Amino acid sequence: MTHLSRTFDRAKGFRADFLQHLRVPNGKPVLSKGDLLYRTPGKMVLHYSDPAGQILLLAGNRLAFYVPQNRQVLIKTMHSRHIPETPALLFANLGHLRKYFYIRPEQGGDVPSSGLYGLELIPRKPDRHLALARIVVDMSTHLPTTMTFDEFNGMEMTIDLQNLHPLTHVSESAFNLVLPPGTTVVRTRQGF
Repeated sequence: MTHLSRTFDRAKGFRADFLQHLRVPNGKPVLSKGDLLYRTPGKMVLHYSDPAGQILLLAGNRLAFYVPQNRQVLIKTMHSRHIPETPALLFANLGHLRKYFYIRPEQGGDVPSSGLYGLELIPRKPDRHLALARIVVDMSTHLPTTMTFDEFNGMEMTIDLQNLHPLTHVSESAFNLVLPPGTTVVRTRQGF
């Protein structure tokens, strides 16, 4: 945890390719991919190549999801800020995970100096959505390779990160969501 925290505290942001697996109860798994850009503190944008054109912007506890096929952007504010329950919030709090979670190794025993190492994150305070989070860390780089979020409703989202590398500068303009004319804005309390 110390090495992981230091890596994130030193960098201004990260860029990576991602593969997202979304499993919903009684539904078909949904596979998406694209690239992501993260900037401290707590901003992340995911540009989807499959499905093409979709954009998910996370800024603190605010989410915006652009669906070009519907010419619509869904906006949601998450009110339970007592726990980092989105990838952007988890990235922003990697140096402070012990404040929010009980952390235990998935494998148990000694921490290896190389290879992959899994950590389970159990919320310290009950959360109505997040039951458990997991992070898999590459011990040679001290960077996460996988993040998983298990919700009480049975939904599971896993993000596999590839080519993750730290950045020394990330422009604020990378997080401006420019929408084409005629896009409908929908504010929602429901998940998406």
